[in-house]
Amino acid sequence: MLRVATAECFTHGYVGREIHASASGYTGELGSEILGTELEGRVSVVAACFIPTISGLRELLGVDPPEPDYTTKSGAKAYSEEKDREVAKLMARAVRERTGADVGIGTTAGVGRGAICLDDGEVTVVARTDVRANLLKPDERILERQRQGIRRALRLFKAYVDGELERVVRKDWVVEAEGVTPDPP
Repeated sequence: MLRVATAECFTHGYVGREIHASASGYTGELGSEILGTELEGRVSVVAACFIPTISGLRELLGVDPPEPDYTTKSGAKAYSEEKDREVAKLMARAVRERTGADVGIGTTAGVGRGAICLDDGEVTVVARTDVRANLLKPDERILERQRQGIRRALRLFKAYVDGELERVVRKDWVVEAEGVTPDPP
């Protein structure tokens, strides 16, 4: 059975929750059209963590992330899009290693389109949303970015489980892919 753990910021733990629902034989509310109940008996969620702050990253995941470009009034970290990619990779790798999972998923978004990373120690895929939003000036795009981030993380994970990452890494929303070669179009 494949074991997965998530460390999430802008997706608020929904990625782990949706994977858990599918793995438990029921449909979730945000990813049912992507996962259905297809993961039942194939996947186990070790942990699904919502970690919006630097102190959470340091204390829970044991990582030393870069200083945030901004911090919200509530203490949430906010990075530029480039740093979001770096931090999502740190989060995915650390949650996988810390929990002993086979696969880690990390998500974070501050100013820009955010970042989603799937990491298994050999394969690392980083994706983004198409929605530019600013955590410091919240509006309806924040929730739109979150929903798209959840769906893209679930698409990545399902492709990983189904052995079809080669097909997904060709998408324009995948910005990095190490350890996987895209299928020709």
